[in-house]
Amino acid sequence: MSGKATLNAVLADAAPILARIAQRLYGSAQDASDLVQDTIERAIRTGLPEDIQNPRAWLATMMHNLFIDRCRKAARAPVHEPLSDVHDAMNVTPLSLDAPEPAWGDATIQDVQDALAQIDPEFRKVYVMHTFEQRTYEQIAADLKISRVTVGTRLTRTRKLLRKLLVKQIGRGTKR
Repeated sequence: MSGKATLNAVLADAAPILARIAQRLYGSAQDASDLVQDTIERAIRTGLPEDIQNPRAWLATMMHNLFIDRCRKAARAPVHEPLSDVHDAMNVTPLSLDAPEPAWGDATIQDVQDALAQIDPEFRKVYVMHTFEQRTYEQIAADLKISRVTVGTRLTRTRKLLRKLLVKQIGRGTKR
C-alpha cells in the first residue's frame, strides 16, 4: 500500500475520534468541525511519517497543538467593544460659557514658527514638511533619504520640544 493510500485510510479511520475530541475541546460544532478540517489539512501537507506507531495519537496531538495555537491567537486578539453597548449611558458635560479659556487659545502660527526657529534644523525640516506641507512619512523619508521610522522619531521629538518652548512662551495656565 502506498503512503498516500495509507494516510487516507488513517484519516478515514481517525476522523470520528478527532471529531469527538474537537467537540470536547470547543463545545461548538462549527469550531470543532473547523479544527478537524485544519488537522486533516495539516496531516495531508505533512504526510504520514514512517516512524509513527500510533497514527490516531499522532493526529490527536497535531489537533491539540492546533487548538492551543488558536487559543493563543484568540488571547492576543484585540477585544472589539461595540460603542452603542457601553457608551450610551455616558454623560457629556456641556462646556460652560463661564469656563476660562486655556492659554493655548492665544497661540498663533507665528508663535509656533518662532518656537520652531529654536529647534535643530533636521528636526524642524521634518516637522514643517509633515505639518505645514502635508507630506506623508514616506514622502518625507524619500526626500530626506532617511527611514520612515526616523521620520516618526523626529516628529515626536520635535513636538515635545515645541510643547516645552510654547509653555515657556505662552504659559500653561488659563486666561480670563
